[in-house]
Amino acid sequence: MNSKHIPLVIFIIGALCFGGSFFISNSTHGELDVEIDKTAFIMPAAHRVYANADALNGKYYLFKAKITNNTNSTLEDVTVKYRVPDYIDWTELTVSGEMFPGQTLVIPCYPKFKDNITQKTTESMEKAQIEITWDGADEDDIIEEEFSFKLTNRNEYVYTGIKKEEISTWADMFDNDDLLACFVTPNDPVVKYYTQNLQEKFMKGEQATVSRNPEDGIKFLAGIYEATLKSHMVYSGTKGIPQSTDDVQSTIQHLRLPREVITGNTGLCIELSAFYASVLSAAGIDPIIYLIPGHAYPGFKMNGQYYAIEATGIGGEGLGGVSSAEKAFEQGQKQLHEFIQNQNNGDSRYVAVDIHALNQDGATAMDLKDNDFMRHKVDDIVSSWSGETSVITKDNVKKAIDNNINIPEPVIVSNNSLSFSIPSGWQTMMRPVPQIPILTAQVLAPDQMTTVSIYDIPVSNSQQAMSAINQYFLGYGMELQYQINGNSISGQTYSMDGTFNWIGKVIRINNGIRVVAVGAPEYVYNQNSGLINRVYNSIK
Repeated sequence: MNSKHIPLVIFIIGALCFGGSFFISNSTHGELDVEIDKTAFIMPAAHRVYANADALNGKYYLFKAKITNNTNSTLEDVTVKYRVPDYIDWTELTVSGEMFPGQTLVIPCYPKFKDNITQKTTESMEKAQIEITWDGADEDDIIEEEFSFKLTNRNEYVYTGIKKEEISTWADMFDNDDLLACFVTPNDPVVKYYTQNLQEKFMKGEQATVSRNPEDGIKFLAGIYEATLKSHMVYSGTKGIPQSTDDVQSTIQHLRLPREVITGNTGLCIELSAFYASVLSAAGIDPIIYLIPGHAYPGFKMNGQYYAIEATGIGGEGLGGVSSAEKAFEQGQKQLHEFIQNQNNGDSRYVAVDIHALNQDGATAMDLKDNDFMRHKVDDIVSSWSGETSVITKDNVKKAIDNNINIPEPVIVSNNSLSFSIPSGWQTMMRPVPQIPILTAQVLAPDQMTTVSIYDIPVSNSQQAMSAINQYFLGYGMELQYQINGNSISGQTYSMDGTFNWIGKVIRINNGIRVVAVGAPEYVYNQNSGLINRVYNSIK
C-alpha cells in the first residue's frame, strides 16, 4: 500500500507493526539493537488464528522482533529463529540477505502449534526463546532473548490483550470478541451427531428443512430451543476471573464448549449462544451471537435480515420463569430491536459477532476428536424428546419477517460523535500511526483504494483542525487543500504519488474537533463515487 491509497494521505510504513505493543526489551548486542513486542496470552482454541498472518488482519501473534543494524557495516544473512519448549521446535522465521547500516527489520512470529493443543485442559506459563545470528557472527555475538507468556487451557476465553493502562473504552475491555468464533464448533463430531438427531428425530417434516427461506430458519431456531426444553437443559453460570500477566489484566472466562453444553445439559448465556451458533452452522444457517452489556443471545441472518431468540428462557432468569419457544423468540426479537437502536446510536457495547464472516477472515473453529461417551449422552438426550412440541405460530413468523429486522453495517465510533457505517469486508485499524496521534482510526476498502479516516484534534475550530492535519502532512512531503462549508468539508491531498480526493464532515467534541473523511485516488474517484457518497451520507 502506498500513500495514494490513504485519505488525507498518511504513510503507514511499519508503524502498524508496533501499534498497542508490549515491549519487553530494548537491548544492544554489539552490532544489533533488538526490541521484542510480545503477547501476554495464547488461547489454544484460537491457535489457528495465531498461526495465520492473514487472519483478522494479522492482529494476533506470539511476538514481533524489531531489529536495527546500528553499525557502519552491512550484515549478511541475518537469521531469526524461535522455539517454545515442549510445543514448538526451533523454527526459522526469516533470513535477511543483506542488512544495511541503519536498516530496521520487523519480524513477526505467527506460531504454529500442533492441532493437539486443543486437548490442553490446564493453563501454564511457557517461555518463548529467540535467537538472532548473522554470517560471521562470533558465538559471543549471537543474540538470545526469551519471555514468558500464559498458555491457557482450551476452555478459557481471554476478553482482551490490551495493556490495562491503555484501556480507555468498552471496546478495549472486550478486544477479543472476534475470537468467540473459535469456540463455535459445527464440525465437532459430537455437535454434528446432535444436529443430525435434532433434524431427523425432533424437527421432523417441514421443521427439519433448511433453505434460504427465513420462515424455515425461524422454525429451526425455535426447534433448537424446544429441544433444550424437552431435555430439561438449565441456564447456569460460570464466573469470569480477572487475571494478570505482565502489563495485561483481563477477565478470563471458562467457557463450556458446545459439546459440553449438550452433554452437560447446562450453559451460561455465552455458552448457550455458542452452542446455538454451532448447531445453526452445522445445519447450513449463518449464525450470529449478539453481545450486549452483561449478556449474550443467539440468532441468525438470512437474506439480509436478522433474527434472535432468548436462549436462557429455559431457566427463566430475566424472563420470569421457563418460557415457551414462542415467548423466547418474541423476547429475542424485542432485544434485537433494542440492540439495533443502541448500535445506531453509536454504542460500541452492542456487537453482532458474525460467525461465518469471521471464519472467512481466519477465525476458524478448533478441531475436536469424536467421543463415544458423549455420543451416548446425546442418545440419552434424544430419548427425552417426547410429548407435545410447542410451535411458533405462522402469524409470529410472518410478523418477524415483515418487520424486516436489518442490522446496519458495523459502526465505528469514538466519543459518541461523528460515527459512520463500515461496508462489509473493510479493514479497520485503530491508532494506525503512533507518530500521528491525531489519527484515531483508519478503514480501508478491500481494494485499498477507498479509505476513511477519523481525526481528533485538540483545537477550538475547524480551520485550526485542518491546519494541524496539514502540518503533519507537510512532514511527509504532502500538501492539503480544502474547502469548509458548515460542517461539511472537501479537498485534495497532493503528494509525489498523485492526488487524493476526499469529502468529509467536522464537528466539535469534548476535547476539540473531529474530522471524518472518505475518498480515493483521483484516477478512481469517479469510479468509486457511489461508494464514497454512501459512506459520506452515513456520517452522523
